[in-house]
Amino acid sequence: MQQPADQPKPDPATTVAGPYPRLPRPVVDLVPPVLILLLLVPLAAADPDVGPTGSPAVNAALMAGGALALAARRRAPLAVTAVTLLSGQLPLAVALYGLAARRGPTRALAVLGVLAGLRLTIPFDLGDLTTLSTLATVVEDPLVFGAVPLVLGLAAHQRARAVTVLAERNRLLEEARRYGEERAAAAERARLAREMHDVVSNRVSLITLHAGACSHAAADDPVTVGETLELIRGLGLQALTELRGLLGVLTPASEDAPSLSGLPALVGESRQAGLAVTLTVAGAGEGVPEPGPAVQYAAYRIVQEALTNVHKHAPASTATVTVEVRPDGLRVAVVNTGGTSAEGPGLPSGGHGLDGMRARAGDLGGTLEVGPTPGGGFAVRAGLPLAAIAGAAA
Repeated sequence: MQQPADQPKPDPATTVAGPYPRLPRPVVDLVPPVLILLLLVPLAAADPDVGPTGSPAVNAALMAGGALALAARRRAPLAVTAVTLLSGQLPLAVALYGLAARRGPTRALAVLGVLAGLRLTIPFDLGDLTTLSTLATVVEDPLVFGAVPLVLGLAAHQRARAVTVLAERNRLLEEARRYGEERAAAAERARLAREMHDVVSNRVSLITLHAGACSHAAADDPVTVGETLELIRGLGLQALTELRGLLGVLTPASEDAPSLSGLPALVGESRQAGLAVTLTVAGAGEGVPEPGPAVQYAAYRIVQEALTNVHKHAPASTATVTVEVRPDGLRVAVVNTGGTSAEGPGLPSGGHGLDGMRARAGDLGGTLEVGPTPGGGFAVRAGLPLAAIAGAAA
């Protein structure tokens, strides 16, 4: 919103907003003084009734001085209004309007308004007010050149303030909207990154392990090589299927999303990759409500990432996966013993797995605890509600 260039601080009363074209501000500032100099000053010089005194020359000089003073009414509205008290009616009316529009209802405006009313009344003879025409003549100048400019100026001041407040409100709403969009986009990027990490990390890690085993298989053992290659092919197809779901709609469909029923197959893949894993699922089907799809999906991904970490950091250990459905929530634990790393190149780690598991649990209103066990192993324990809390990201 444009502000006067000569103001050190934004002044809402000087701001005029609207869809209509506006003249340049210097032109607007010079129009009243030029009109008064061209029209009223010659009239005051010829007619002694135009002006506060009975001398045409003095009236013309006062009118010219008031017109010139109006050129500075934006910079010093109080001083200009005080100067125009000694000038003609029109310069005084313009100055009063500018002061009211810029400063609003202030004490200085009230004082100058009273002085302007006296100035516009003094030239008339107040002795004879018995007739309506005489009374109208006395009231006419204070009303037309005093009260009306003040009312119009105050109305313009209030309108400008309302426009400024609405503009600031719209600016804040626009900033809030952009901030909300940025937060939503960041949250979606983080969610998609977790999905990509869980899918790619687990499948590719298992493919790498099987490929390593295949490279060490004896050349005269085609059966083992064929079985290993078939496992690699199956894992690759599973990875492609899940990636298609992510790239298609950024989230798996509810009927295709991994759930607790897919844990035996997930554990079986780790066993085929050489990791000794046991799976225990308790509490399901014993009168306990079944966890929601979002909760089952998060539990599946947490187990998947935990087993991937075991493959990366302790492939020679044994792992235990325990899933317990309770009335107060779903408990998931993946604990491995302190086995040493197997020979061969280690699998790369991006360091985002634990953060992703914490984010999954936190999005549903659950908790995640990770840390070493007394026996030298490592444990991942998650507590999830049976249904995602209201407003949580599924």
